[in-house]
Amino acid sequence: MAMQTIEELFEHELKDMYSAEHMLLGALEQMAGESADREIKKAFVQHRKETQAQIKRLEKIFKSLGQKPKAETCHGIEGLLKEKKTFMKERPSDELVEFFNIGAGQKTERYEIASYESLIDMADKQGMLDAVELLEQNLQEEEAALNKLKMIASEFDVQEESEEEEEEEPRTTGSRR
Repeated sequence: MAMQTIEELFEHELKDMYSAEHMLLGALEQMAGESADREIKKAFVQHRKETQAQIKRLEKIFKSLGQKPKAETCHGIEGLLKEKKTFMKERPSDELVEFFNIGAGQKTERYEIASYESLIDMADKQGMLDAVELLEQNLQEEEAALNKLKMIASEFDVQEESEEEEEEEPRTTGSRR
């Protein structure tokens, strides 16, 4: 059946974000586990908690539509997660993994921000004021998470190592300035 209405598009995008948020729960836990920097770890753990709340808000929207929550594979987030797997095959230093995770988090937040903005526009056009309010809460949390990651990235200091030092010393973690 072909998609014909804004209602159908809204439901499709809602399922996409429901999938995205579920995929990100595991990714945030993994990135927190990979982090030696206390502030970075805290940011990922905190955003994982927010993601759980965002999922609950999406479930409320599904309920208001008379539907059970259902995920439809989010290919955008799936692609970002594949990018991480490919990066890890390069056997990067712990420090570079940490820096990569900060950047990957920023990419993800930008994707989520754009998705929530679109959902808000569609909900608004349909007069779904309760959905708009719930989606705006999710959007605000995503924007705050992005700003936190941008601040962390600006303070992160990547240490350059020569090839000789790499062979002699164990892998180190990055530090913030």
